[in-house]
Parts: sequence; C-alpha cells; structure tokens
Amino acid sequence: MRASYRGGQPVQLRRFLTNVHRVIDSTSSVEIVANSCCSDAEKVREGDVFFAVDWASCGCPVSPYEFDGSDDFNNPYEHRNEESSQLLLDEAIPLAIKRGAKAIVTERPLDTASIPDDVPVFIVPDVKESFGAMCHAVFGNPARSVKVVGITGTSGKTSTSYLIAGMLAEAGKQVGLIGSLGIYDGETMYPTYETTPPPNELAYWLFRMVANGCTHVLLEISSVAIAQSRLAGLKLDAVCLTNIRRDHLDYHQTVENYRRTKLRIFKYARRKGIVVCNNDDRITNAVLPLIDHPVLTTGIQHQAEVNGSVVEQTPYDQTLLITAGTETVAMCTRMIGNEHVYNCLTAAALGIGWGLDLKTVVRGLERVENIPSRLERITCGQPFGVFVDCGQTPETLTSTLQTLRGVTNGRLICVYGASSNQEAGKRKLIGRAIDTLTDLSVITTDSIFDNEAIVAMNEIVDAFNGEVAPLTFDDRVDAIAWALGEAREGDCVLIVGKGQIESIPDESSVPTFCDRLFVKQWLYENHPLAEENWVA
Repeated sequence: MRASYRGGQPVQLRRFLTNVHRVIDSTSSVEIVANSCCSDAEKVREGDVFFAVDWASCGCPVSPYEFDGSDDFNNPYEHRNEESSQLLLDEAIPLAIKRGAKAIVTERPLDTASIPDDVPVFIVPDVKESFGAMCHAVFGNPARSVKVVGITGTSGKTSTSYLIAGMLAEAGKQVGLIGSLGIYDGETMYPTYETTPPPNELAYWLFRMVANGCTHVLLEISSVAIAQSRLAGLKLDAVCLTNIRRDHLDYHQTVENYRRTKLRIFKYARRKGIVVCNNDDRITNAVLPLIDHPVLTTGIQHQAEVNGSVVEQTPYDQTLLITAGTETVAMCTRMIGNEHVYNCLTAAALGIGWGLDLKTVVRGLERVENIPSRLERITCGQPFGVFVDCGQTPETLTSTLQTLRGVTNGRLICVYGASSNQEAGKRKLIGRAIDTLTDLSVITTDSIFDNEAIVAMNEIVDAFNGEVAPLTFDDRVDAIAWALGEAREGDCVLIVGKGQIESIPDESSVPTFCDRLFVKQWLYENHPLAEENWVA
C-alpha cells in the first residue's frame, strides 16, 4: 500500500503558536491558516509558513523534505539535496517571502520594514521546537494514534529496537521501525541516511505507519537528534536508555555535554511514559533519582526489576535466564555476548511494563535470530567462525572481543576498519583493545578514497605495543580476504567496520561495499563446503 493524503491538516497559526510557545510579537492580528511549512528558504512554496531555523549553527544539514500539500507521497529522499547550503537567515527570510511564504516564524526580532504588511512575523522562544510541532500538526499528529518508543544510548539502539519488534510481533502488534538500518513503514523497508530523521521527515513516516495499520513505532534516537530538537512535536510513550558512555565528541565537544544531551530525552516522554534503564551502567544508575517517570531497571551484575544471567555460551548460541519478580524463564538465542543479554533485558522490561507475560516476551525475543552487522555470525559451511560487527566504540569492541575469546578454541583474528568519522580520542583505545585481545589483527579503512580514514588507521596501529604487529591494508577487500584465507579450523574471524551498506548509492556516488555480502561471496568461492549452504 502507498500512503496517500489529500492536503495537509489546516493549522491556525496564531492559536497554534500560542498553545505551543508564547508569541512574543506579531505584525498582524489576522489569523493565518496554513497546511504546510518549510525551514529551507530555497524550497519554500506558495503558502508555506517559513520557519527561520539556523540549521547550520547546530550542525544539521538543510532539511531535505517539505510537505507540499499534494495528494501523492513519494520517497522523501528523492527530494534531498546534500550539496545545497544553508543561507544566512538575513538572506533566507527575504527569499522565503519572495517565493510565497505566508508567515515567518523566528527567534529574534527582524527589520519589519523590509517585510510586506500581509506577511506576519511570529517571534517564539525556540523556533526548532515550533517547527517540529508544526510538522506533526500538518500531518494530523500521527504519533497520537500509535505508541512511540524512543530508544537511545551509546550502543545497543538498533539491536534493542529489533528485539522489541520481535516481542511486540509475538503479542500480535503491527510495528513500524525508524533507525540506522532503515525505515519500515509497516509494509516496506526503506533506506535511510541517518539514525533519526529531521522532524518533517519523522512526521511523514509516522503518518505512513499509521496509514499502514501500525500500532507501535520504535524510534532510534541519537544524541545529535536530541541536540537538534528533531523530536520536537513528538511525545514518547516509553523511553529505553541502553547505556551512556562516550561518543560523538566531535559534535558535543565534551563527555559532559554528551551525557547531558542524552538525558534531555526525558523532556519528550509522556508524563506516565515508562522508562527502562540499565542498572549496571554507571552513568545511568547515577541519574535514576532524577528521572521523574515510572522506571524499570535491568541488570546482570546488580539487582534490578528485570535480571538476567548467562547459563551457557557457545559460538552458535547462548542460554540465559530472565527473572522478573518471582518468575524466571529460560531463553535460548542464536546471538551471543553480554551486550545482547542487556538488550534482551531492556526489551523484556518494556514488555513487562506494558503488561505482557514473561513467556510471551521470551518467545518474541527468541524470534530474532540475527540483526545485520550486530555480532552477526556468517555460516556458509566453513570450518571456522566468522562474525561481522559494526560496533566501533572501544567499550563495545572490547566486550565483543572478550565474548569471542571465551568461545574460540583456536586463534582470534580481527579485521578492523578505521573511519574518518571516528573520534581521534578513541583510536588509541581501540588499538590497545585489539592488541590485547586478539592473536592476529588486520587494520584497514572503511574507504580507500578517504585520506582521513588512512590517518585514523595509522593512529590505531601506533597504539599497538605487543609482540605481533598488525598487518595494514589500504583496500578493505584485500584485508578481509587475507583474514579469511588465513583462518583455520577452530579459529574465529571478527570483521568490524562498515557491516551493512551504510549509504544509498546513486549515479554519481562511489560504489558502496557490504562486509556481509563480500564475506559470503568469498566463502562461497573459496570453501567447498560453502557452496551448498551459501545464500546471498
């Protein structure tokens, strides 16, 4: 089904802004009724309300999609223009008026002498919040028709969302997904450019999910999205906080800023919305007293409302016990590692908080046999283990290597792909973790076309001080092929980096590379036992 919608919901702007934010000033007392809005002056259409958002000041690219009031919805990414630059607001506002904006919403007073009398100016405390609220309003506030779960944390967002989806599906619910692996609108999976879309895209996808019969939406929320008010206009029925470590310091500058930003997620939670937190995470545990919502905690090491313990772990599966209150249920999952246990506990706690029985929860979690590039085992009949993972933080990488070390009889071989997006402060920590926990290591890049990735690779290599120096390959294909060719029976190869295809190719872009597909193809071509088992 293709969602269709004839025109936007009409919004009385003066009344709307008064309800959302106090209107400080306006040049007109005439009510403005609009059914579309925009934050990019170069894309304003006749009748739009223009929100003068200085996206550049918060590091956000120009918002790529505007609801134009038509009755036909195409993929919004067809309208995206990565090359366009945000105009200075002093230039943007006259351009928006020239293109037909019927009202201006801004945070600061303007020179109204240059603005026509019939174009009112509304000055509000936070234009990004007002823009987000307007985006949802013109789509009929679709989030009010579904339960929205916000999942945030340094790591585990994607895995937790997939586990919650499996659990809700077991309970007979129709689920929509928005996250780093793509957007599922209830019927079709679409590619995505970022973990959390801007508010206009977010409202669009929520509308589609409601139209397609979704009852629940699982939304991965990055710290950058919180900082840029991408959740404006949205209320969350539940918040899952997986952990708070260190990430995105290139954007947030300091660890303290990053942590404070993560905790702003609760301003978007409904008053009675459930919050699920990891009691074993030091930072999360410390802020528990500050959370003014119903809270359920999870833990392996510390007592919590929902606890888990690993009974047995092999290269192929692990068995754990999940305990909630006086009830304990055994669970067997094909995904291994403590990180996966924590993600299972988070999903379980949410299900229990929403009234699902523990057995239904466990059956739903067991439905999820793998998650692309989340310690994903590639089995094509080869006599050694191969795992693909995209977790690149030092903490996640260390946990993954420790897990594989515990279930590997032979050598542990690691192929690590350095990225130009990786913070310089993490590179030494990553190098030390690989040096300490592996027998053979290969350091390469995510892209041979990126000079900064090569710099990152060299900095990781410089952190090694063990007896066995790592091999380096500028070409990722050569690095993975070497590691797979070196592996023997009983060994385990971990490939860390790109994992799944992370960007959407077009005619002008560099061809994308997918670790998972390349590994399967290589095993199929080079191991006789793989041929009958290989699936693209």
